[in-house]
Amino acid sequence: MKKRYKNKFDKQRRDFLKILSAAGISRGLLKASPLVGGMMMSRLAEAQDAPNKSLIIYCPDGCIPSNWAPNSNLSNFPVMSAPYASVASDCNFLRNMGHHRGGHGVMNTMMNNTWSNDSFDVNVGRILSANMPFSYLNLGVHSNGHGYMTRDAGAEVPFEDNPFNAFQRLFGNLPSGGNQAVDTKSSVIDAHKEALDALGNKLDNYEQHRLDSHLTAIEETETRLNDLSGSPLSCDAASEPTPFALTFDTFEQQAHLQADIIAMALSCNLTASASIGFGNHQGEFAFPYLNFTGTYHGSIHGGNNGDPSYPHFSEYRAHMSSLSAYAIQALKTAGVLDTTIVCELSDMGNGDAHSSTDTPLIMAGGGGAINRGVSNAGGSSYTPLHVIHTSAVILGVDQAAGYQGYESSVIPGVIA
Repeated sequence: MKKRYKNKFDKQRRDFLKILSAAGISRGLLKASPLVGGMMMSRLAEAQDAPNKSLIIYCPDGCIPSNWAPNSNLSNFPVMSAPYASVASDCNFLRNMGHHRGGHGVMNTMMNNTWSNDSFDVNVGRILSANMPFSYLNLGVHSNGHGYMTRDAGAEVPFEDNPFNAFQRLFGNLPSGGNQAVDTKSSVIDAHKEALDALGNKLDNYEQHRLDSHLTAIEETETRLNDLSGSPLSCDAASEPTPFALTFDTFEQQAHLQADIIAMALSCNLTASASIGFGNHQGEFAFPYLNFTGTYHGSIHGGNNGDPSYPHFSEYRAHMSSLSAYAIQALKTAGVLDTTIVCELSDMGNGDAHSSTDTPLIMAGGGGAINRGVSNAGGSSYTPLHVIHTSAVILGVDQAAGYQGYESSVIPGVIA
């Protein structure tokens, strides 16, 4: 494929450094406040009209294909995919897709060529997030330490399942060491005060308005976090924060908060590469607020009392779809869906049969870069690895020298 820009990403780096120099922003100030770094990156990012961000969504254990696949004009969504109707105009549903290693226990090849290479989110982050405070962000909801998708420098990187910790890491601006306990009772925004004061009038009126909007969104989310925990956010900078006891009863709230945090991080240009995983590959989680109160795994196998319509699995997978649809809508609400390529991946086709065919896969966002509707891949030789490669081509990261190629074929009918 012809390279559109021989030195595209090198040029972006030079342009970013010029912006910092013209604004009088020091490296020290950027280090002091990731939020300020994100705002400076906005001057470069907003000048680009092509997609420049990536989000991977993991929904485990496939589906029942007949209960999931929408029709060709998206006028009918079966029970498992019904929640996507609310965001269908921003999606491309991929039909007749296979899987390179369908079944349980293959999460760590969802975004990898092999069991040991660094994952797609990490490699893409090194390219797209090179000028941003965080290379990548991988959040989860009740992964329970069972399975992972992200691998960095050959090491497994577990999901950050705790939205409190994720929020503090991104927006709390807490010190990295020392014995001082940091109390964020008043507001985590206070932690940015010194850096924001230093920034002062270096932002024009439009950017200052955007910064105010970002801070308002952060404060609102902080309030929601406090409401969920029942106590103010605080942590000890000298040791790893104690996780809050997040239960299955609040699975949906946790998933929404994690999606909102990702939307804010992308909107604030804190990173350009994110992933979110709902549960884990063994289905060791539950939605006790629904009719079926067993585990997700139980809803798939043996929890349907022989009913061929899979009522319990359908209920659970529909709820999972609603969490994914919420994440897509959160990006749209934050104004970054058109510049973000969203890939929803799963690790098998028919969840009850652990099959490698009819895998439920979706691409979304990207503005005019992605066709909407349904794309028929034309055979099960196309897999989740082709989904992320197609995403890489749209994002242009396949042009970068450090890009790991994954698969060599783009899924037909997806790129506009």
